[in-house]
Amino acid sequence: MEKLKQGTRVEFDVQSLKGIGTIVGMASIELPMSGSIYIIDPDEKIKNETYDYTHFVASESQIKTL
Repeated sequence: MEKLKQGTRVEFDVQSLKGIGTIVGMASIELPMSGSIYIIDPDEKIKNETYDYTHFVASESQIKTL
């Protein structure tokens, strides 16, 4: 997969998080089996008592461009 640019709209499926969002960054490392890691800003904000952040990471295998 070619590197995705900031602003790319994606559909994601990361464990219990599923939805649509926008790529806002990229991790500086790659995982051998997962490839590039992207920082996602979800359209619907995450509401979870144990995850108090607005963004999350997803590997390229967990996202699909729209």
